[in-house]
Amino acid sequence: MKINALPTTQFEPAGRPFGSPSSRQGRALGEYDVVVVGGGVSGLTAAWKIQNRSVLLLDQGTELGGNARTEYRNGLRFAIGGTCFQLPTNDGEVATLLRDLDLWNTWRVAGDADMLAIFDTRRLLGSMDEVVMGLLKRPAALLNPGIYGLTVNLIYSAIARRKLIAASKKLGDPTFAALFAYLDRFKPGSDRYPALPWREDGRWRRQDMEQLDSISLHELLFDQDARARLPRSLAPTGRFGKLVEDAVETTLRAECLSAREVSGYVGLYFLIGYLYGSLVSFPGGNGLITERLQERLGCRSQCALKKNARVDAVQHDGARYQIYFEQDGQRLTVSAGSVIWAAPKFSALQAIDDLPAGQRQAIGQIEHRDYCMANVFLEKAAAKKYFGGYLIETHVTGKYPNDWCRSGACLVANWMDSACTDDIGVLTLLKPVAREADQGKLTLSTFDDLQRSTYLEACELLQAMGIATDLIQDIKIWRWPRSLVIAKRGQMKDDVFVRASHPHRGIFFANQDSIGIGNLESAIAAGCSAAAQAEEHMTRESGHIPLQQGVDSEQLIP
Repeated sequence: MKINALPTTQFEPAGRPFGSPSSRQGRALGEYDVVVVGGGVSGLTAAWKIQNRSVLLLDQGTELGGNARTEYRNGLRFAIGGTCFQLPTNDGEVATLLRDLDLWNTWRVAGDADMLAIFDTRRLLGSMDEVVMGLLKRPAALLNPGIYGLTVNLIYSAIARRKLIAASKKLGDPTFAALFAYLDRFKPGSDRYPALPWREDGRWRRQDMEQLDSISLHELLFDQDARARLPRSLAPTGRFGKLVEDAVETTLRAECLSAREVSGYVGLYFLIGYLYGSLVSFPGGNGLITERLQERLGCRSQCALKKNARVDAVQHDGARYQIYFEQDGQRLTVSAGSVIWAAPKFSALQAIDDLPAGQRQAIGQIEHRDYCMANVFLEKAAAKKYFGGYLIETHVTGKYPNDWCRSGACLVANWMDSACTDDIGVLTLLKPVAREADQGKLTLSTFDDLQRSTYLEACELLQAMGIATDLIQDIKIWRWPRSLVIAKRGQMKDDVFVRASHPHRGIFFANQDSIGIGNLESAIAAGCSAAAQAEEHMTRESGHIPLQQGVDSEQLIP
């Protein structure tokens, strides 16, 4: 097995000022109707939604798309960040965007048969009472031959001292039946679906949302006293076992969340999506969306996309906004009628000097967690019939090297990209840094250390799936510091994200931290909302005429 020291890819937040206002003066690039700061899914969506106006998008990265990007290995597409999303409803923002981009219904749906549950062998052995009780309550499951195959595999893994054991997610249905029955009350399309962001005109009363947001998901599911204080329509019935608790914690960890931190309302949303609902993916992950957005925006004569552009300041001169940024060593400035800030809001604290104190306080309350992704290059395609799997284990600090970013899930690139005919494989490992105490370790760790620990994790996962570990050829690491926003208990109830995203004169805020959940749906929704607010602002401005002519064509070259 050969492991090369491939360089990590690391991204830093924009918004570090390079001096006093007088020192920020740079070469002027002209005027635009809208400047969008941030070229991830949210920023690209906002730029797409702004039509018949001149738009300049600035992003500090070398490539647009944020973490929703795709890499290639001999034609096989694989994700470096965003990988999947929940099956879209027919009338939501995601559906509208995908139809605009001619991507509707071109995804692949991951059903139960495509998903693996990867258990800690000793942990599963210690929970056999829960498994047996689930089977006794649903004896029809005993007719499934997979149950007996799992039993044999478990005994063999225990004797061979394999740390992990893989099984079809479907085989766990009897054990998790009580949890699924509770989640069934809140399934998508029902009156009780906990949609995010919560809206006044939605199906949930604010009183009910606040009750669940005031307690943690752990209290909602596993604390009998907390349950007793809830209305019967919201509270679970019966008790959930320790194996279910581990599965819930593992599922949330993939989103940098903890069941003891996240509110019951937000936690339900994620559980329904990942344990009850259907996940979908494009070949190579969510990068197909950002690629298509860039292609379509590149065809608009009034839209410019600029990379390597780090915005340092946004100032209002009484009539328009001056945006100061640095690109390729040059200090530049551009004028705009309005600004959409689609970068993380913590960077806006430094770039926008006159934000109201209450809004700055709300932005300061929003927490971001570090994330790491590893792509394991395999000599041959492996596990092609599976979308991926969740690692269900009890987290014990110090049990594994660098366990603060231990893999929580694996995804199979070959499953997503079925068009690739070459017999090569990529196994993608999601490595969240979920605990608050571990934030910052990602940027301090060496690539070699991360690669070595990832290699051990990949070997364990491959062994659990019955795949030879000598297929591993190389491992590429992607580091995403402070990349994933999390919603903690009480923040929805207290309108933290609403206050943080409040428009400031002609500045409008997008990105996932406008809604409080780090996924594709929230990024697209925030981009759509900010674009609508900017359009309304420009229409309302007396005497404002969209710039149809007069913009130097050189300025519109990406």
